[in-house]
Amino acid sequence: MATHHNGKSRDHKRSSQMATLIAPRKKRIKSAFQIAALVYRWQADELEILLVTSRETHRWILPKGWPISGKTAAATAEQEADEEAGIVGHAGKKPLGRYASVKQIGDLALACEVEVYPLHFVKQKQKWKERGERVCRWLPADEAAATVGEPDLAPIIRSFAEDMQPAPAKASHFA
Repeated sequence: MATHHNGKSRDHKRSSQMATLIAPRKKRIKSAFQIAALVYRWQADELEILLVTSRETHRWILPKGWPISGKTAAATAEQEADEEAGIVGHAGKKPLGRYASVKQIGDLALACEVEVYPLHFVKQKQKWKERGERVCRWLPADEAAATVGEPDLAPIIRSFAEDMQPAPAKASHFA
C-alpha cells in the first residue's frame, strides 16, 4: 500500500474521497475508515469471540465505529465495545489486520476499511449505551468466524484463534 508524504495511504485517501462523493450533503462522512474490537475471553479452555448485531441489517459483526479525535485506535476499540456491548476490557496496541466492509447508513451503502484490535474481556456492564439496539453473543472462535457477516473478517478471526493457542498461556500475547 503506497503512502503519501502526510503518512496517509493512497487507499485511505481514495476511500475518504469515495465517502464524500456518495454521502448525502447533510451526512458527509470525513473518512471511510473504522476501528473494530475483536473481544475475546477464555471459557473452560476454549477461546470465545463476542459478536454483536448491526443496527441496520442485523448481521453479526464486531463492535466497531469511526475513529475518535484525540483517542488512539486501541482506545477507540475499547469505547466501541463499551457502547455497543457494555464490554470493559483491555485492547492491544497493534492491529490484527484490516478488512473491507460495507456500512449501511439508511439507504446509503458506504465502502469502508476496518482495522481490527484485540480486546481482552474483563466484564460486561449491566447497562450500556446501545443495550436493546443490538444482540450480543459469545461464540467459539471457529463458529464466530463462520457466523460473521463480513467474509473478509473470518480469516482475521481464524488467524487470531490460531495465534492464541494453546489456551490461556498466550492470553496476554496481544495486549
